[in-house]
Amino acid sequence: MPRSPGSVARSFSHCDPIVTAFSRLAARRGPDAIVVSTEGRATLGDVDSMARAVERQVAASSIEAGALVGLSAPNGPGFLAGFLALRRAGHAALLLDPLAPPEDRRRVVGLLGASAVLECAETWPSLADFRLSKVTATVGVPAMGDAAVVKLTSGSTGSPRGVAMSAETLLADEAALAHTMGLREGDRLLTAIPLSHSYGFTTLALSALVRGLALVLPPDRGPFAPLLAARELDASVFPTVPAYVQGLLKMSTPPPLPGVLRLVISAGAVLPSAVAAQFRETYGQPLHAFYGSSECGGIAYDRVGDAAERGAVGTPVEGVRISLAPLEPNDLGEGLVVVESASVGETYLPVPDPRLGGGRFETCDIGLWDGGGLVLRRRIDRVINVRGRKVDPSEVESILASLRGVEDVVVVGVSSPGLKDEIVRAVIACPSGGLGHDDVVSWCRTRLADHKVPRSVVILDAIPRNSRGKVDRPALARPDSSGKRSGLADGG
Repeated sequence: MPRSPGSVARSFSHCDPIVTAFSRLAARRGPDAIVVSTEGRATLGDVDSMARAVERQVAASSIEAGALVGLSAPNGPGFLAGFLALRRAGHAALLLDPLAPPEDRRRVVGLLGASAVLECAETWPSLADFRLSKVTATVGVPAMGDAAVVKLTSGSTGSPRGVAMSAETLLADEAALAHTMGLREGDRLLTAIPLSHSYGFTTLALSALVRGLALVLPPDRGPFAPLLAARELDASVFPTVPAYVQGLLKMSTPPPLPGVLRLVISAGAVLPSAVAAQFRETYGQPLHAFYGSSECGGIAYDRVGDAAERGAVGTPVEGVRISLAPLEPNDLGEGLVVVESASVGETYLPVPDPRLGGGRFETCDIGLWDGGGLVLRRRIDRVINVRGRKVDPSEVESILASLRGVEDVVVVGVSSPGLKDEIVRAVIACPSGGLGHDDVVSWCRTRLADHKVPRSVVILDAIPRNSRGKVDRPALARPDSSGKRSGLADGG
C-alpha cells in the first residue's frame, strides 16, 4: 500500500541526524530558551511544536517527496521551525536571503529548480504567517539525493549557484567549528548575521539546533542594536563581519563591549590588519579571524586572536587539510588554496564543477604560509583582462588605499561595449568629499603601469555591501553602476 505524505515525512525524519539531535534536545530541555530578544522568547519546545505544525502543512501539499524547497525567513524561531519542517517533510532546504528583492529570489529559485518556496516574513511568527507557494519549474528539477541543504554562492560573474550539502557534512562542519572556536555549554550567540548565509547557518542556526545554544536577536538593524542586545541578554559569542567592526571603530566614541561577551569573530571578508589592531586597542580583547566558504564550511580560524594583525586568517580548522597548489611561475611560495575535509559539499547546482566534490574543494584564493598561518593574497577569479594584459585588482587597491582621503576601495573590471576587453574601475569610499577623478588617476599614473590605471572612477560615501557584509562586486562592475556622489562623475 502506498504511504501517505505524512508517513513519508515521519519515516524520513528518523534518517536526518540534525532533526534527530534537535528532537532529543527538545524532549529533554523543552522549556529552555533557543531564541531570546528584548521583544520575545522562544523555547526548544515552542520551535518543535511550530515545526511540526508547519511540517503538516508541507506534507499535505502535492510536492514530490525529496524535492528542493526554498526557505525564506528572517532570523528567529520562524527560520529554525521552517528548516526543521522541510527536513521532517523530506525536502532539501534552499536557503534564501529574506532581504533579497522578490524578483531576485524568483530568479534563483527558477535557476536551481526548486519546486516550491516556504516563506515567513515575521521574526516572531504564528502558524498563519507561513506560506508555501509552488513554483513553475523553468529548468529540470534536480535529483537531491542525500542533500539536506543547498547554500547559495556566486562566482566572479555574480551568477547564483547552489552548493548541495548532506546533513552529515553540515554536522561535521558544526562540530569542527564548535571545537576549534571553543564554544561552551551555556554560550549565548549574538545573532546579527543572516541565518540563511553559510557563516550564520553553521555557527548560529546549527549550534542552536544541535547544541541548544540560545540565539540572541537584536531588536532592530541599527548599529547599536547588537551590542545593546548582548548587554541586556548576556550574549557571550558574537560572530560578525569586518564592515560592522569598521563601522563601530569609526564612531567618535565606540560603544563598550558587554563584559560577558568573551569571543568576537570576524568572517565574510578578509579582516584588515589595521582594523584588528584598532579593535584590540579600543576594547582590550582580540578579534578572531575566520575564513570559510559556502562550498566547504570552515577552512581556517585564528585561535589566539592575533592572526589578522599579522595579515593572516589563522590555522586550519580541526579536521581540515589545506594545501597550496603550485602556481607557474611563482617564487613567492604562493599557491591556490585547496581544502580537503569531511565538511566539503557534494556538488554545485545547477551544473557540477570538478573543483568541488569527493571531499575536496579547489578555491579561487591564492595564499601562502607565513609563520604557520595562512595569508590570503588575491583571487584568481578577479583578474581583469585589459587589452590582453592581466591586471590584479588587489595590486591597484593597495596603491589606492595609500591615497589620502581614501577610506575604502574596491577595484573591478567593467566590460567595454562591443569589445571583449575590460577597463579598470576604481570604486572609492571618500566621505570627506575631497577626491575627484583626476586625483585618483594622477596618483595611479606615477605608481602603476598604464594598463593598470583606472579608466573609470566612482566616488561614494561608502562601499555598498549586502546583508552578509560582502561587497556586491558584480553590481559595481555594471556599465550603468549608479550611486555616484552628485558632482563627481565617472571618468570612464
